[in-house]
Amino acid sequence: MRQANKTMLLTALLAGAATLLPGFVHSAEQDSLLQINEQAPYGRYLTDRQKRSLYLFSQDEPGNASTCVDECLNTWPPYTVRGDLQLGEGIDSSKLDTIEREDGSRQVTYDGWPLYYFSGDNQPTDALGQDVKHLGGKWFLVSPQGKKVPHGERTQAKEANDQ
Repeated sequence: MRQANKTMLLTALLAGAATLLPGFVHSAEQDSLLQINEQAPYGRYLTDRQKRSLYLFSQDEPGNASTCVDECLNTWPPYTVRGDLQLGEGIDSSKLDTIEREDGSRQVTYDGWPLYYFSGDNQPTDALGQDVKHLGGKWFLVSPQGKKVPHGERTQAKEANDQ
């Protein structure tokens, strides 16, 4: 009986810690979701589970290895997965794939385009990497059709009290 009480107490403590520290207690599966967000002026575009915007690089060629290496990765980290990638509503699974990076990680591709984050996007739905010229090419949000989103300039998410 005493052992059962200790087990229940330990379980309750761990559950409480998971609630208080959500950033530290999560599974790779929870992070691996490709979904669609919609906001003006871009329309619909790809994001991850936290609605962080995903970009393509015009210097990459669909179906080939990423050209973003070395210093490029400091500004444009790749969208990588460890396990299976979950798909949100409207994502075309036939356009989804991964490529292996030099470090062995699996970078998600969509319609052949390697997907990246922009280090300047600090809030969900920030799109500060949209239509940015950097490192010899341009960076664009990615439409659900797997094409660059050609319209709209960089925007920062609105503060919660501004919406």
